[in-house]
Amino acid sequence: MSGSATTIEVGGASPYAVTVGTGAADHIVAAAQGAARVAIIHGSQPAQAVDRIHAQLTAAGHEVLAVGVPDGEAGKHLDVARRCWDALGEHGFTRSDVIVGFGGGAVTDLAGFVAATWLRGVRLINLPTTLLGMVDAAMGGKTAINVAAGKNLVGAFHPPMAVLADLGLL
Repeated sequence: MSGSATTIEVGGASPYAVTVGTGAADHIVAAAQGAARVAIIHGSQPAQAVDRIHAQLTAAGHEVLAVGVPDGEAGKHLDVARRCWDALGEHGFTRSDVIVGFGGGAVTDLAGFVAATWLRGVRLINLPTTLLGMVDAAMGGKTAINVAAGKNLVGAFHPPMAVLADLGLL
């Protein structure tokens, strides 16, 4: 995934960095700095893509947990969020740890919701793998899940600390 990437700082009340370009995913270790544990909430990415991110974080000394979730709207439900929360609890995730949303827009939306609600908010890194995820869902901090009454009705505003939009993942 080597290449060139550009980082843009997004200002506002909760500023964050957006790194765009081929090789942006290689910035994951720097983005996760300071966390003992990193949870990768991922969709059905090719196993080698998840394994590569996992290996980079492990080599940097992080304890890494990978939590697979369904792609698309099927993953944006309370039972899936509950499964993520249970995994975080079983592995002792604290406020100083990081959640990575690695997948399309629905996966980054779910990961953001989980990050917003675990311990009333932990750090989030979005690593979107679809064009819509890169230009919409991974940005801005709107997170939500679906309920029987409708789509995106339960959510929170929780800006990511970083977005890594790696064009090589498209």
